[in-house]
Amino acid sequence: MKVVYPVLGRCINCHLCEVACVISHSESREPISAYFFEGLRFNWDQSQNYVDPAQAKQAGAPIPLSRCKVWEDNVSFTSTMCRHCEVADCVLACKNGALYRDESGRVLLNEDKCVGCWMCIMACRFGAITRNVEKQNVPGVKSNGINHHCDLCGDMKIPACVAVCPTRALVYEERDYPQEMESEITIELPAEIA
Repeated sequence: MKVVYPVLGRCINCHLCEVACVISHSESREPISAYFFEGLRFNWDQSQNYVDPAQAKQAGAPIPLSRCKVWEDNVSFTSTMCRHCEVADCVLACKNGALYRDESGRVLLNEDKCVGCWMCIMACRFGAITRNVEKQNVPGVKSNGINHHCDLCGDMKIPACVAVCPTRALVYEERDYPQEMESEITIELPAEIA
């Protein structure tokens, strides 16, 4: 299955992937309307002092609803998003069955089933899941929100983030993983325990 991968060393920290992601998931699919009429935000500067999306929203500094995020480590930048893992820890951790794999292999969300327990966030090894506090399914729980992760822009041939990247720092491709990588993950028990 094709998924989006970052190409290390190519990202120039322009954040166009994040902007394209927000626009492609907006109602209008047009930047001016998404910003001014839908109230969506693209710039992280306004909310940089907030880790919790609910606190940022309450302070009037909403966190952008991009499903990818450019991370920086003072030397390089990398855009990261859901990898739709073959063995998806988030799907295994989801107690309500809100996360599932469709026939193409994508990990998707049934929004009506998500209660914002955040087991998926804790389970994701890539840190690719965030909270969408704009959508809530649990009455009486203030700003609990629902799961928010990359859906590979299912209605597009190429995900929006890949299509817009000026340096080709994101690629949409299928990769084969060698047996050696799988064996590194396998835990072998000592003979006396096994």
